Amino acid sequence: MKPPALDLNLLRVFDAIWRCRSVTAAGAEVGLTQGSMSNALNRLRQHFDDPLFVRLQGRMQPTVLAESLAEPVQLALRQLDQALAPRRAFAPATTACGFRICMTEIAQRVFLPRLMQHLAREAPLVQLATVDMPPDRAQAALAASEIDLAIGYFAAFGDSFFAQRLFSEHYVALVRAGHPAIGQRLTRAAYLQAAHISYRPAAASHELLDERLDRAFARAGVRRRVGLQVAHSMGLSVVVAQTDLIATVPSRLALSFADQPGLRVLALPLAVPAIEIRQHWHLRSHQDPASQWLRAQIAALFQA
Repeated sequence: MKPPALDLNLLRVFDAIWRCRSVTAAGAEVGLTQGSMSNALNRLRQHFDDPLFVRLQGRMQPTVLAESLAEPVQLALRQLDQALAPRRAFAPATTACGFRICMTEIAQRVFLPRLMQHLAREAPLVQLATVDMPPDRAQAALAASEIDLAIGYFAAFGDSFFAQRLFSEHYVALVRAGHPAIGQRLTRAAYLQAAHISYRPAAASHELLDERLDRAFARAGVRRRVGLQVAHSMGLSVVVAQTDLIATVPSRLALSFADQPGLRVLALPLAVPAIEIRQHWHLRSHQDPASQWLRAQIAALFQA
């Protein structure tokens, strides 16, 4: 017959006797009376069918079985105590750890410079890695703890996920300064007739953003004329500055190009709905102090 499971307190009694070699001293350590300690020791002996400790020269000496049990019992108690201990606050100034964040190329250009400057000051030992993946893969990666956060424009991931709004983003047009068909402002006719750059990376949520533009053109009764489709944002501003192509991009990305000559940022003449940029995380990391700290830093830096 399988013996009944041991009360956790009996394991603590066993460990105390093994270390103190005295029932009285062990009782004082665990807070039990002499009678309660004797009763606990008897229950241990019955469970293991072994005396476990025998008195020899005034000390409780462990039996062979007790010697074999001591290390596993101590390890189990230590792991349990660590698991049940109150979570310590994350110490960014002295903790070396790494975070993985899903964000697109554009998001990297918008978020990373400011975020890395902040981490260099507040958490110099923290390492950051960014990855780009489609929304369904990001959802699975969050659930599997392969990434800590997903930042950008994503549809809701589901009941086991959390999301925090960072800011609302709107589109603007990026055009070259000497564009022959565009004056001080971008007219509806010029925008509809121009050739456009479509930014569609292979693995990102920006395909959803591009579809918004196509729908806006469809409402105007025009099919958007795409002269160039690119999978990477690198070089995008150079192409715009040297051609008559128009790039419709999030305003924060356009501002990051503001110091480059030959470019202008203009308001759109079409109504294109704004997008909500959020940080997403899974229930598994919701109470983790390190994850909580990272989310708080991002919110403090970018929430508007």
